[in-house]
Amino acid sequence: MESSEDFAARMNTVLVHACTSMSISVGYEVGLFDLLAGMKEPKTSQEIADAGDLKERYVREWLGAMVCAKIVELDSTGEKYYLPPSRAQALTTDGPLADAVLEGLLLPTLGGEVYSRVRECFKKDGPRGVSQDHYSDTHRVIGQMTKGFHENLCIPGVVYTYPELRDKLEKGIIVLDIGCGQGVSTITHAKTFPNSTFYGVDFLEESLKPGKEKADNLGLKNVKFLAYDAAKLPEDWDEKFDYVFMHDALHDQAYPDKVLREVYRVLSPGGIYLALEPKSYTKVKDNLEKLEGIAILYTLSLMHCMPTSLFFEGGMGLGAAWGREKAVEMITEAGLEVDQAALNEKGIGQHFYCKKPSGETARKIQKV
Repeated sequence: MESSEDFAARMNTVLVHACTSMSISVGYEVGLFDLLAGMKEPKTSQEIADAGDLKERYVREWLGAMVCAKIVELDSTGEKYYLPPSRAQALTTDGPLADAVLEGLLLPTLGGEVYSRVRECFKKDGPRGVSQDHYSDTHRVIGQMTKGFHENLCIPGVVYTYPELRDKLEKGIIVLDIGCGQGVSTITHAKTFPNSTFYGVDFLEESLKPGKEKADNLGLKNVKFLAYDAAKLPEDWDEKFDYVFMHDALHDQAYPDKVLREVYRVLSPGGIYLALEPKSYTKVKDNLEKLEGIAILYTLSLMHCMPTSLFFEGGMGLGAAWGREKAVEMITEAGLEVDQAALNEKGIGQHFYCKKPSGETARKIQKV
């Protein structure tokens, strides 16, 4: 058994990593990693600060944290700093391994007021949850996090694994992107498949503004962004869409069962539903035994996904770690057929490739 001393040492390590993640987030956001990666030789803290138009004293303190965390290195003089190229790949804005760091950027956005509000939710007489209105900075970071996935992995790593879906999109179909946020996924799909028409829907009008602006700047004519509650889509959308897509959005819904019924309603017979979700199992025991680093997902879920769902009266609060088994159960109960539940490209999350039955089968399910 682990001794009290060993446990205390492990808790100290946890604290060190938590503090380091805060410094990493600051460095990423103010561009210090990009600066260091672009420097061909070690530089002093003053030279680094000047290059980024930053205050030297803050830069120096940050560099101290990064050196002691063994992320940034000192040269032989002990006065100049550099970032090894192998580490830059995971720390720079466009680094091919940046996904390893981006999730950590969420943590600072969940502090302060959000932290206090979630803490109050624990109390029996406390609030049900926390409104999305308090997560504007979190939504901005989520947009950064998902940008690389949608632009580089989603279509080749998920969509293209299904030739039937790829063919439909290339020929031209009507697509609904539910929970599109800032519209990164909608725009990426619209650029790749110009013959198809895309509707990006999100609960918050404010979230849609960046997507609308980018679509206008790109001159995309096959994109529409609309603010709707996914649990109550327009009545005249019956069987309107050939393909419905959701990325990390189903578990966030207050009423995912209602959303899935709406997905069924707006899908044409034989239409495809693709839901991308975090990789998890429904039972904590399975997550503990089968997945590494799953504690991060539970924490992010506790601070964002769960309270924003529970904020609404009767919200289910599934959380990000609701798991594959529960997802398949709920999707099936809505009348959709799950053709495949699989890991995404590089194991980043999992997806559910589903279809709405056609013909007599669909009508029977709809009546039930």
